[in-house]
Amino acid sequence: MQILHPGDVVRVRRRTWRVVDVRPYDTCGVVSLLGTGANTGNRCDLLAPFDHFEPVAPPPTQPRRAGSARWRRAAMSLIGRGGAPGLLRTAATADIDVLPYQLEPAISVLRGDGCRLLLADEVGLGKTIQACLLIAELRVRGVADRVLILSPPGLRDQWCDELGRRFHISATIADVRAVRRCSADVPPDVNPWTTWPVAVASIDYVKRPEVLRAVLDVAWDIVIVDEAHSVANDGIRRNAAAALTSRAAYVVLLTATPHSGHSAAFQSLCSLGNPRHPGADDDRLLIFRRTRGVLASGVRRRVHRLHVHSTPAERRMLARLDTFADAVRAERGNDSRDMWIALSLLHKRARSSARALQLSVRRRLDRLATASPVMQLALPLDDFGEASDDDSPEWHPALELANPQREQRLLNAIADAAKAAVQAESKIHAIRRLLRRIAEPVIIFTEYRDTLAWLAVNLSEPSVLLHGGLPRQERREALNTFVSGRTRLLLATDAAAEGLNLHQSCRVVVNLELPWNPMRLEQRIGRVDRIGQRRAVHVIHLIGADTGEARLLDDLRARIAHARADVGAPDPLDGVLEAETSADIRSHHVDVAADVLRTRLARLLPSDDIGSGRPLVRKARHRRTRSRLAGRTLSLWECVMRDAREQIVSSYVAGVLTPDAPNAAVLSRCSDAVADASSTWIAATLEASRSFAATGRRRAETVAAAIANDGTSPDQPGLFDRRVEFARAALNAAREHALATQAERIETLQHIGEIVASSPRLRLLLVP
Repeated sequence: MQILHPGDVVRVRRRTWRVVDVRPYDTCGVVSLLGTGANTGNRCDLLAPFDHFEPVAPPPTQPRRAGSARWRRAAMSLIGRGGAPGLLRTAATADIDVLPYQLEPAISVLRGDGCRLLLADEVGLGKTIQACLLIAELRVRGVADRVLILSPPGLRDQWCDELGRRFHISATIADVRAVRRCSADVPPDVNPWTTWPVAVASIDYVKRPEVLRAVLDVAWDIVIVDEAHSVANDGIRRNAAAALTSRAAYVVLLTATPHSGHSAAFQSLCSLGNPRHPGADDDRLLIFRRTRGVLASGVRRRVHRLHVHSTPAERRMLARLDTFADAVRAERGNDSRDMWIALSLLHKRARSSARALQLSVRRRLDRLATASPVMQLALPLDDFGEASDDDSPEWHPALELANPQREQRLLNAIADAAKAAVQAESKIHAIRRLLRRIAEPVIIFTEYRDTLAWLAVNLSEPSVLLHGGLPRQERREALNTFVSGRTRLLLATDAAAEGLNLHQSCRVVVNLELPWNPMRLEQRIGRVDRIGQRRAVHVIHLIGADTGEARLLDDLRARIAHARADVGAPDPLDGVLEAETSADIRSHHVDVAADVLRTRLARLLPSDDIGSGRPLVRKARHRRTRSRLAGRTLSLWECVMRDAREQIVSSYVAGVLTPDAPNAAVLSRCSDAVADASSTWIAATLEASRSFAATGRRRAETVAAAIANDGTSPDQPGLFDRRVEFARAALNAAREHALATQAERIETLQHIGEIVASSPRLRLLLVP
């Protein structure tokens, strides 16, 4: 029977293979093979001697002479690609700055620490880059063929740009147009979502029932939820995100503001992607929470609070608004939550601008005059009372009075007072004064589109507007106008407060009013306080001195204190960035010093392919080199371990000094010595690879068990049709498909650990 060893390259059944394992028995042997060359990705087990294994001759080992420059370049390339187990394969070629903390999430996953991650670094520390690096690393290992990124609509282009420009990964924005266009090009029974390896979609689009069904039918390997705090609360968004993340192999949650002062919302966020079923343990969540203080960011943040006194006309408007509020409370009582929120919303718009309140009241008066019914009854607020849309909210029925004539009279009084107040608004006057003193670009944030438009009209210089109603092209043009310096003023609602990188062109942020959620302030400031900002950042909060905003300021301080106690959140009101974090969100940490050094070295060293050539030999000419050799010969050897895709998992470089001339016998002894020395490295590489695969398998098995234990099914069959029966059959078919997908994923991960070490190979010789 033929003698074969792991790492040997053989040709059998007209294909080329690499031997993974040989299991001898009495009369035969089982040889496990992985395809190589054009056969890469295939695997099989064959019996010897029933199949004939033809050894493939190794590359020629006769050294060839090389000049000093060529030899040194090859030596540096050899050292640069050498590495420990689980090395990063894409960081060296990616268009990113190699910052140690940004490598930690990808390295943690590759070492098998977990499959669910919460990237909760402060605003501007590069969470998108970290997620993209993880995608690239998992894709190159063949375990992330399908990636779904859920993000706010305004950040979809940025995700595609970061993936394409920095990591050369093509991504598709999946929206109504893309689905319609793809559906026209594929057969009717093909799900358009299966045609995109990397899809970037808005969570508000995916949450639609008819869309979610199609998205859930795809076996996503990675699901990334950007600005994950927006889906943390119970509701349609969270249900959609939970359904998608609970079946994904890897889950990445991104948010700079994981805690807004409500512990329940934070716990809800941390449970995303955890497939629960009876008897199962919680799937571990790796939390990465780094602050500027810990990372020794040199940029300082200066926060200024400017108290603005109202004009007599504004105080008259607020007094009449209070009279209307008293009338509503007298009729509704004090137990109506909707009434309190709706009244607070009116006062909030009044603190934003008299124009915003005037438009709200005028729209209500127009409806009363035409007896038009209210079209939208729900408050446009999230669970924290924050506006979920920067458009004008509809008048809520909780504000209606029983006597329409009285309501009309009170609202007319407010409208008249607001009309007088808009002639000279105190906050707009304060902004004009600020702009005269600040001779550089400025971003002014407000919560409402009505205030934004009114501010643009009343400022003394050109500006560009950015709000949630802009189409993608207009949004892109507005940003380009500001970033290019064609205008120095950017007026924006919170539609621009997430994900934008404006630090290269601006460092001043003005908040026209205080939001109820303090983390919204941090999101706004984070547009300019980011990695790459070289100057001190200035933040100016305009606070109405006699409008109730002072009380709101106290409430914000209490919520900030709560969040800082739980997660070490920054303080956007006082500019404090450092805080002790609690044990609940202690940041996961791994040692990445060696990986950082290797990645930086690989970038500095030249790329020289010596993988298929003959060994290079050079005679030492420098006197100091000959002195160190002392008549001996230096030989550099390399062992590599490859996975099923013929990708190099790890490499080991060793140098051997021998007193004898490099003949065949000497080189054979050197090869044996290097093989013995590399045994520890081979064991560590196998352990790292198997740990990564085992963690992925546990996740897949947990997901499969959750799917199998999901007893949801339609019941109560109809008497005259079979709709419930058809629905049950469709649900069972979907469940069987999902289970088959998880079984396929488990099988794939079982082969991840099938890595093969090659025999030591002579690469370089330096003779005296």
